[in-house]
Amino acid sequence: MATLLVTVGMGPWPFNRLVTAVAPLCAYHDVFVQTGASSVVPPCPHERYVPYDEMQRRLAEADIVITHAASTVRLVQRLGGVPIVVARQRRLGETDSTQQEDYLRLEERTGRVHAVWDVQRLPSAVAGHTGVAASMLATRPLASVAPADDLIAILDEIAARLCRRPSA
Repeated sequence: MATLLVTVGMGPWPFNRLVTAVAPLCAYHDVFVQTGASSVVPPCPHERYVPYDEMQRRLAEADIVITHAASTVRLVQRLGGVPIVVARQRRLGETDSTQQEDYLRLEERTGRVHAVWDVQRLPSAVAGHTGVAASMLATRPLASVAPADDLIAILDEIAARLCRRPSA
C-alpha cells in the first residue's frame, strides 16, 4: 500500500474526471485528494483546499503524487520525485485553453513526468510508477535547484538590464 497525494490545484476549474478516476485507488492505497472546485466527492480523505505549508508536508510524505499539469509538477521535481500528471483538457470543458496539455507534452518529451492521458489507465500507472520513476531519474536526472540568493542575483541583473534598455 502506497501513500498517494492527488491534487487538482487551487483554480476555479473543476477536475471531476481526475477526482472520479482516483476512486478505485482509495481501496488499495492511503489516498488524500485535494479536490479544489470539483463537485465529485472521492471515497477517501479529501479537502477542497489545503494551506501551502500542509501541501508541502503532504508532497514530501507521499510515495506518489498525482497532479494536474501545473506548478505542483515543479514542486514534486524539486523534492527529487517524478509526478504522475494528468492534464485538464480544453475539448472536455475542463479549462479554456490547451496550456496544460501543451505543458504536459513538453514535460513528457523531456522525460521528467509520468504522463497519463487516459484516466482509465491511472491504476496501472500507479502500479508501475516506482519502476517508471526510477528509470526516469536514472536516465534524466533533474537539474539542481539554484540557491535563492543566486536566483535573486540573476533576476536583479535581468531587471537592471531591462531598465537600461532604451524604449522603442
